[in-house]
Amino acid sequence: DIFLDDLRDNFAAVFLAVGTQLGREWSVGGVVPRDLHHGLQLLKEWMSLGTVPCAESVAVVGGGNTAIDLARILKRANIPEVHLITHNGLPGPDTLAEDAMSANPREIQQALEEGVTIHAHRGIQRLILRGERVVGVEMVHMKKMHDAAGRLERVAFEGTETVLHVAQVIPAIGQMVNPTGLESLLNGERYFHVDAHGQIINHPGIYTGGDASRGGNGSVTAAVGDGRRAAEAIARQLRGEPAVEPEELQGLPFERINLHYYEHSPRIEHATLPVEQRLAEEEIEGGLNAVQATSESRRCFSCGNCLACDNCWTLCPDSAVLKTKELSSDGSHYVFDYDYCKGCGLCANECPCGYIQMEEDQ
Repeated sequence: DIFLDDLRDNFAAVFLAVGTQLGREWSVGGVVPRDLHHGLQLLKEWMSLGTVPCAESVAVVGGGNTAIDLARILKRANIPEVHLITHNGLPGPDTLAEDAMSANPREIQQALEEGVTIHAHRGIQRLILRGERVVGVEMVHMKKMHDAAGRLERVAFEGTETVLHVAQVIPAIGQMVNPTGLESLLNGERYFHVDAHGQIINHPGIYTGGDASRGGNGSVTAAVGDGRRAAEAIARQLRGEPAVEPEELQGLPFERINLHYYEHSPRIEHATLPVEQRLAEEEIEGGLNAVQATSESRRCFSCGNCLACDNCWTLCPDSAVLKTKELSSDGSHYVFDYDYCKGCGLCANECPCGYIQMEEDQ
C-alpha cells in the first residue's frame, strides 16, 4: 500500500493517475435488486475471467462507452435479449450534440448490427420484482427541457410508460474516483477539482488528470494532454519558475477552409468483420495498410497551420509578402511588410487552410 502522506513527505510534487475505478451508486426510488452488478465490475470480470452472469434477457442502463461495451459483450455471451436504456438520443443529424449518447457513434452502430436493442430517451421509473428477483422494468419517455431557471433537465412524460420484461438490470451510469485514502483531496466529491495546470485546488504540489479530474467523460487523448500540462507545470515548480497559464486554442470554423484547393476524395473505411464472425475476442476493425494511411493523410486540411503553399507570396499584388529561409516568429516561412500591404485581403481569401487572418487595425 502507498499512503498519500508518505508521497507528500518524500516528493516535491505528486501526479495522481488513479482514473475512475468505482461505479456510481444506482437505485430506482431507493430500490436495488439483490443481484446488482455494476457495468465496470462486469467488464473487469470479463477481462479477468472471460465470463459474465447469464440471463435470458438483460437491460443495461446508461449511454456511455462502458454501457455499449458491456451490451456487446453480453451478446457475445449468447444472451438472447440485450436492451440498453438511455436518457440520451442516438447520435445523428436530428439529435443535438449535448443530447446524444456519449459512447463512440461507430460502436453504437456496431452494437445495433449485433442485435442490441437501444431504447433512446427512456428512463426507468419502476423496478418490477417477484420477491427479490427482477422480472421487468417500467420505462418512461424522457426529454431535456428548460426549467424555470433556464437550465436543461430531464423530464419524464406521464402516459408514456411501457413495461420491458427482463431478468437482470445492470447500471453503467458512469464511474467515480475510489475515495479510499484520498478523502482529504476529494472533499466528498466524485472526482478532483483542478486548476488549469491539473493541480488539485487547495492542495499545492498534488496534480491529477484524465477521468479523475473530469468525472469519466474524457478520452485517452485528453488524458495525455492533461499529463503533459501537469508535467510542464511540475517542471517549472521544481525550477522555482512562475506558473504560465496554458494557451487556450480556439477551433477553426470549417467556413475558413478554402475547399477549392483540396481534391475531393472519400474517407478510407476500416475493414470490419461481418456480424456473424464477431464471436468473442476477435478484432472487429482492422487497421489501415501503408498505402491507405498515406492516402488518408493527404485528405488533411491542415486547419490553421501554414502549408507553405506560396499562395500569399505569389498572389500578393503589392509584393508585401516576403519569403524567408528560416522560420519566422509565427512559425511560417513568410513575413508581411505592412509598409506595402494595402489590406486587400487577397492572401487571406486564397489561403487554403485558414492560417492568414484579417483583423481590423486598432
